[in-house]
Amino acid sequence: MAIDRKEDFPLKGFCYPLTPGGRSSVIGSFPWHYGTEYLNILYRTDPEVIAAYLPHPLEPGPEPDMAYVAFSRWWSLSEEQKDMAWVNPGRTQYREAAIWVGCRYKGKSGQICLHVWVDDDFTLARGWFMGFPKKLGRIQVSEFHPLNPGMPEIGPGVTMKGIAAANDERLFEGSLKIEKKATARELPALMTSPLFHIRHFPSIVKGAPPSVLELVTLGAENKKTGDTVWAGSGDLVFYPSEIEEHFRLKPREITGAFAFSSGYTFPGGEVLYSWV
Repeated sequence: MAIDRKEDFPLKGFCYPLTPGGRSSVIGSFPWHYGTEYLNILYRTDPEVIAAYLPHPLEPGPEPDMAYVAFSRWWSLSEEQKDMAWVNPGRTQYREAAIWVGCRYKGKSGQICLHVWVDDDFTLARGWFMGFPKKLGRIQVSEFHPLNPGMPEIGPGVTMKGIAAANDERLFEGSLKIEKKATARELPALMTSPLFHIRHFPSIVKGAPPSVLELVTLGAENKKTGDTVWAGSGDLVFYPSEIEEHFRLKPREITGAFAFSSGYTFPGGEVLYSWV
């Protein structure tokens, strides 16, 4: 069937819903600005399981069994909607739990997110646009208020924990027992390496190949890491699920854990390869 094409399209918006005014779009257009607090647990897993997630031209990273879980709290803004922080604060804050592994593309080392859960629709929609395989879930991360008499001051000896759940199932949980203060230079290279992702949008035509199936790299500008990085020993437990497939990436060895803050601007990305 021939496709009718029209030059003029009256509806506006960066993504759904498209409306005459364009204000209802679940996210505004990039650049997007981010600030994040991380609780990350570095671990080793089955390298064959990791490799099964990496279609050509992606290859396993320099340490093919290395992965990490990131529990995180995010504050984000679109450049065109900077006032959203006080107009509607809920549209700027969310929590996330993700499983990352190392990879390479044409010899360049990077990282790719294999599974990730978030707790709001706007970050879900934005993630699919960027190539993150986001699903909705419930994420909890330790927070300590400095004026609460019953809470410790963050430092050596304090334990921080993250929990990820979805569809009434606990998926994984991890903790950091702080042992020392570190610097950003001491963070594992995997946690600061470039991001590769697979963008996928299925065709509406039955049996047709995807409309989009491409490997992309994501840009980052204005990158900053907070002055304080907490490092120590970690613990990480994966739970089996009737729905999710993360359990095969369960840890064989925990190699460290870190808590830190960072920020950056996403200016756009680059398409590296297309499978269709």
